[in-house]
Parts: sequence; structure tokens; C-alpha cells
Amino acid sequence: MPLKPPPFPPEPPIYGGQGGSGGYGPAPSFPEQQGGYPGPPIPRPGFGPPPQPQGARCVQGHAIPAGGSFCMEGGHPIALDGIQMSGDAFNQTAYAPNQPGPSAPPPVQQGGGMGGGMGGYGEPPPPQQNMPLPAPPPPYMSAPPAVRPPTPAPPRVAGQERRTLAGFLVSFQDDPLGRFWPLWQGKNVIGRAETGQKVDIEIAHGTTSTHHATIEVDNGRLVLADLGSTNGTFHNEEAIGFQGRRELRDGDKIRFGGFSVILFSVTARA
Repeated sequence: MPLKPPPFPPEPPIYGGQGGSGGYGPAPSFPEQQGGYPGPPIPRPGFGPPPQPQGARCVQGHAIPAGGSFCMEGGHPIALDGIQMSGDAFNQTAYAPNQPGPSAPPPVQQGGGMGGGMGGYGEPPPPQQNMPLPAPPPPYMSAPPAVRPPTPAPPRVAGQERRTLAGFLVSFQDDPLGRFWPLWQGKNVIGRAETGQKVDIEIAHGTTSTHHATIEVDNGRLVLADLGSTNGTFHNEEAIGFQGRRELRDGDKIRFGGFSVILFSVTARA
């Protein structure tokens, strides 16, 4: 059997046709724009070029309507030459040449200021000439050394003359560190201490009499004499007797009752 040719596809419906089940209705219509070009896009806030002042032109020199960014003749973009852009993050504000923006600093007043005179915010006053230099600080001076007053000498009793030192009596019997009594030229009376009697050498021992003995010094010669003591006087452990006398030498040992001393002669050691 002969083959039949395939059927042709149906023709597409014609826009604007009258009714019909297969039509699509009238074709959509678009509003016509002046000059046959679409209008400029509406810029979103914060993006795109800023609005331009009157008299702006495109890159081809055609006039651009106020508030637009493209010319009507060819849709060329606006020429940015001669337009000063601000320093914000999105270039949202533009200013024409020689037109100060809101962030321009105010002009500095010259010579004026608050209250007038030289105390304003203008130029600083010129330095004064021939001003005297400050005086240098005084040199450091150390404090003067403290002067100690001299130690005054012990007052001298009227009518009392100084006696010449002849020697010493030294004892370690009651004090291990030692005790001593000076011997002077002339007569030296030895007696017990704290009896109220005046003696030259006071011995605090119970075996010593109130006036026990004397030692006389005459030009380097020393003589021991007993004054009638109760417990006796001894020279080198030998009793000199009641009111006895004995000549002494340097280093001799003397005992008044039960208290012993050693003699040191200055003349013998000089």
C-alpha cells in the first residue's frame, strides 16, 4: 500500500485573531516612548551615579534631562568630567566644580577669634624679642659640718690644787674585771667605804677599819703605815705590826685586813 505523507503541523495562531479555541487572544501592547527608546532605569538608593545638576551632557555632548543619567538621542551615559565626587563609601553625593560640599571645613579667621585681639583661633602671636632669660638655679652647697662644742673641763674647787699622780692600787678580789684606785703625791688615807668618814681610798670590805692605814708618797718614795687597825696591815703577806711602817716598791702586795691589792708605781715604770 502506498505510504501517506505525514500530516503537516498546524499553523500557529495569529495574535489579535477573533476568538477561536486555539488562539491566544490579542497581542500585548506596550506603551510607546518618546523617540522610540526606553526610559532610563530607576537607580536604587545608595547605588549608581548621583543625580546631576541642570545642563549635564553625555559623553557625545547630547543634553541629558534633569534627574536622568542617559541622553535621549542615543542613550549615551552621562559624562563624569567636571563633576566632583564626594569621599563617601558609595559615591552617593556629587558636587559641581567650585561648589563646596557640606563637609568642607569653615574658613579660618585671621586675627579675629573669640573676644578679638591675639587670643582667638587665628595665627599665633609672634614671639617676643629680647626677652630676659630665666636665672640659673643656685649651685648646690653642702651643709657645713657640725661643730661639736669642746668638752668643758671639770670645775675646779676654790682653794683646791691638782695633785700629782704617783701610782695605783689594783684588786681582782671582788671583781674579776678588776678595780683600781689612784695614789697621789703626799698622804693617801685608806679606810672602809660608806662610813661617812672622809678617806682617799675607800674599800668596801668588812675586815677593813674606818681609818685602816696610810701610804705616803714623797718624790718617788712610798711608805706604808698602819693606823691601829683591828685586823692588821700586811706587806707581801707579812704583818707590819700595830702602827708599824714599811717602805713599798713597785709590784708589792698589800693586804688591809682580808682585802688584798697590788701596788703600781708610776715613778718606777716611767
